[in-house]
Amino acid sequence: MLWVIGGGTMGRGIAEVFARAGWSVYVREVASPALEALRPLQEKYPAIQVGAELPVGLAPTCIIEAVPESLSLKKSVFSELTAFIGPDTIVATNTSALSVHELARDLPYRERFLGWHFFNPAPRMPLVEVIPTVFTAAEVVERSLSILKEVGKVPIVAPDVPGFIVNRVARPYYVEALRQAEQGVPIDTIDRLMEGIGFRMGPFRLMDLIGIDVNHSVTQAVWEGLYRPGRFRPSWLQAQKVAAGLLGRKNGHGFYEYPNR
Repeated sequence: MLWVIGGGTMGRGIAEVFARAGWSVYVREVASPALEALRPLQEKYPAIQVGAELPVGLAPTCIIEAVPESLSLKKSVFSELTAFIGPDTIVATNTSALSVHELARDLPYRERFLGWHFFNPAPRMPLVEVIPTVFTAAEVVERSLSILKEVGKVPIVAPDVPGFIVNRVARPYYVEALRQAEQGVPIDTIDRLMEGIGFRMGPFRLMDLIGIDVNHSVTQAVWEGLYRPGRFRPSWLQAQKVAAGLLGRKNGHGFYEYPNR
């Protein structure tokens, strides 16, 4: 059985991945809008259960945290989980850019803790980064790779550095596009040019899909973690979108509008 802590976009996607592979899944979510968004998934996959509390008396095979990118929030989640995990339970974080070592440092079960970084949309994107720490037991890494392959993913072991592999490599795709937009180049022109040379989605369509707030948060974390290199400097244009609450597809308006999201 898998527990997913957080029923937002990533939590729902991860739950679907495991339910589709035949796993029983429990999604813990406390926000009413997210609970409503989970109903269609429950109808499609009866193996998915949803609730606001953690089940008592059940020791899941794996637990993955998929709450917003706040270090303090994630730490509180992992502290709460201490009373619920069994001796063989794998506990993972789906963080995009926070330090897995810092999350693991004070956990009593840190030898069974690591990162499983899924990509959005999780049911469609095959890659998952597996990020062990210096505390993670080798057997936990091997079990993680085996489980992720079992549910149809392509896992790779990634180092715990800012942005891991993919988000670090991807930063220039976003920040250079944002630099051009800051100077007045139309965003649809940038998207059409990038799609014209082979990218499946232009950078602004992709930011809208991921969530502008999520993308901006990751850029800030990578920039800070690498000691603020100029080439990774976050964009005021993206920060402005976040401040205005224009977050992309998930709320109908980002760099583009989505009236029928």
